[in-house]
Amino acid sequence: MSRESGLEFLCMDEFLVCYDYGSGGLWGILTAPSEDAVRAKYPELTIAEVRPPWMDDEHIGQLYAEPLRLDDPPTGLLAALVADRERT
Repeated sequence: MSRESGLEFLCMDEFLVCYDYGSGGLWGILTAPSEDAVRAKYPELTIAEVRPPWMDDEHIGQLYAEPLRLDDPPTGLLAALVADRERT
């Protein structure tokens, strides 16, 4: 990850993700073995390549306070994504 990306805070197995539900987006930090694993399980997610300019360190701290793990039962934005998926 380049310094210009603003994602230096992420560990190797962490991904800044966004679920765009149509009228907005939900953000989280997802722990997963790889980008491919994220895309395979949750193709609806966007994996951020750069930190959005509006996302300050306080917001990042809030995302870390609500951990998301690929192999755990879905919580937070993943639960919303799964619920939306089941509705369609």
